[in-house]
Amino acid sequence: MLKLFVFTLLLCGSTLSFCQLAMGEWRMWVSASKAVDVAVGDGLAVAALSSGVIEWNEATTESKIYNRQNGLSDIQVSTIYYHSGSKSFFIGYENGNIDQLYSSGTIVNIPAVKLAQINGSKRINSFQSNNGKVYASTGFAVIVLDPNKHEVKNTFNPSSSSFDYLSTAFIGDTIYALHEKGVFKANINNNLLENPANWIVESLIPTPLVNYSYTKAEVLSDELYVLKKNNAYGGDSILKLTSGGLQLYIGDQFNMEIQNFNVLNGRIGVSFGASYSVFDSPSSVNTNMGSYATYPCNIYAAAYGSNCYFLADNNNGLVRVDSYGNPRLISKEGPPKSSFFSINGLNGKFVVTSGTIDRVILNYERKGVYVMKDDEWKLYDLNNQPLWANNVWAMGAAAINPNNPDEIAVGCYSPSGLSIIQGDLVSNVYSSGNSVLENTTLGNGSMCINNLKYDDNGNLWIGNSYALKPLKVKSSDGNWYEMQSNSNMTNSFISKLTIDYNGNKWMGVYGKGLIGYSDNGTLSNTADDIIRFMSTGAGAGNLPTTNITALAADYDNEIWIGTDAGLAVLYNSSGVFSSNSVVDVSRILVEYEGNVEKLMGNSYISDIEIDGGNRKWIATAESGVFLISADGQEVIANYTTENSPMISNEVMDMEFNHQTGELFIITNNGMVSVRTDATHEDADYANTIIFPNPVKPGFTGPVTIQGIKYGSDVRITDASGHLVYKTTSNGGTATWNLKTLSGEDAASGLYIIWTAPTEGKGKKVGKVVVMR
Repeated sequence: MLKLFVFTLLLCGSTLSFCQLAMGEWRMWVSASKAVDVAVGDGLAVAALSSGVIEWNEATTESKIYNRQNGLSDIQVSTIYYHSGSKSFFIGYENGNIDQLYSSGTIVNIPAVKLAQINGSKRINSFQSNNGKVYASTGFAVIVLDPNKHEVKNTFNPSSSSFDYLSTAFIGDTIYALHEKGVFKANINNNLLENPANWIVESLIPTPLVNYSYTKAEVLSDELYVLKKNNAYGGDSILKLTSGGLQLYIGDQFNMEIQNFNVLNGRIGVSFGASYSVFDSPSSVNTNMGSYATYPCNIYAAAYGSNCYFLADNNNGLVRVDSYGNPRLISKEGPPKSSFFSINGLNGKFVVTSGTIDRVILNYERKGVYVMKDDEWKLYDLNNQPLWANNVWAMGAAAINPNNPDEIAVGCYSPSGLSIIQGDLVSNVYSSGNSVLENTTLGNGSMCINNLKYDDNGNLWIGNSYALKPLKVKSSDGNWYEMQSNSNMTNSFISKLTIDYNGNKWMGVYGKGLIGYSDNGTLSNTADDIIRFMSTGAGAGNLPTTNITALAADYDNEIWIGTDAGLAVLYNSSGVFSSNSVVDVSRILVEYEGNVEKLMGNSYISDIEIDGGNRKWIATAESGVFLISADGQEVIANYTTENSPMISNEVMDMEFNHQTGELFIITNNGMVSVRTDATHEDADYANTIIFPNPVKPGFTGPVTIQGIKYGSDVRITDASGHLVYKTTSNGGTATWNLKTLSGEDAASGLYIIWTAPTEGKGKKVGKVVVMR
């Protein structure tokens, strides 16, 4: 029997980073860089972000971000509006949800539109107020809200046909409802406005020509102004409604793209994207704002505060410009941009890519990559990296060198497909002209580098899709090698690449199957390399489908394979290379409600990650994230938007911080993370911690013991030595739910935590104080 050891009291404060997120808690990673709308009132400026709002307090000069995990009811914000009567901000969402935010931080949800049983869009396009009521223009009707009772009072349908209402405006007793092809109007005092018969078409606003549409209406000095946009670039105009019809106000003299306009401070402000101009008249510009930031401006909206302007900038977030024209970018900790595609990490350092690498479409996104360590972010993009100024885009793959964490490899779908970051700068960019990397056989002049993995020796393995030899290596000493290829690899999309614990490489070849590749430890000699191919059908590999979408090697060196039609496991990965015959993969069978079914069924598996306890975290394209036991026989949990703070059930990528157990999850709506109950082991017990400690009254658990050996037996006794609880660690982490073995709440007192690994020698953990 292994000897048990006890050690001294360990406090959470000894390792601050471990205390930032409690076990089982979630956080949402909101970027403040992309603002789509802004409103000002009650000493606050509030900007709508892509997945939340940022609030700026003029008096304290402090900012705060609200998102779904700290008060908001939803995710994708579409518009924001300040209502002076209730001193609150109305927040509209893409799905029709509405929140009302007060300066105290109180948030009231008005879900009626979101819950309405209608077809088509429910998007909240804009708000406007009149006579104590707030009017929401939506994708199907004009909704009348009571801002004090937080409820829908009425629904106006100006037409029996379906229209997307973009703006509501008021002049005297007339209400105007604008859609992209015209305007309806009615007398606001008519008690039957829910009936389309009581609305008429404003004949002075004609149906726009083909390729043109109306997008917004505003009122200034009892005159109606509308924005008419050309579907092509430029040719936009702001028109004023007169007794003779629409009259050009701003547009032709600039021949520029007009993104939006606002009425503010008795003037008309116009967003030209890279600049924002406030006009006294069509020929007189009162104020011009823009070109104030390191990164190009993309201003979409503005609001006037106390002798200053607040801008909603798609590239720089919320910006304050004072009366002297001095800008202040109101930033907040978080990702530098709001686009997320993939994430890779190593020892608490992470790199997020923002550019999509698509199997068919060549994208030209140039939003860069973001590197995060200790919750601090750094942006690398074409504006701060000289070597990325030309021929680099669609940055969609990345890897961190385990032998030099300052070195990051970035893969792109562009003429220069591979970049190496050293510290703060991109040090090298590789193309077909200065490396063995190949342009695609598709003839688009670009190379597709969409998979990167460093091995334990610091050699960079590269998935060079649509190439004659798609597996390349850049060795740790700077030499380049091309690996063998065959007809199952050539001219194909390498969908996934991973390296197992024997150093063998595994590649998903989309539409063909799974490749196992052994280089026999000799990079320069490919004559001894072995290639194995697995496809569908018994005796041919038995894959669920040939579309491989996820790969992971677990601690038993089993290869877990995700496809667009389910999950499979290759149990004897080493045997693949010692056998001349094709080895079949296995589908895991589980019993569910008396029936035997395939684990994960026909789900689209988008990623697989292995936690410190060898459990499998499986991401899907439509059902959230599943936690599976180490042997695959038990579904432990399924995290979705319905039962957790997940922001979407469409998951694209995941990555663990194995030091803390935090799992980062990238979805189509952004990134969230959750602190799980498993970490990598700490065989030396160098960073063992217990938290919280002491356990204060009201805390319901769990207590976490972190930084112990893999698979340790953990026992908790009271001060007299009586056994209170026992468990086994997940990797290097164990938890105590503050219950006794009989299920009762543990009483106040000192508890001693003992641990011993199931294999080998071990020692300590410590003590914890429980206060009830």
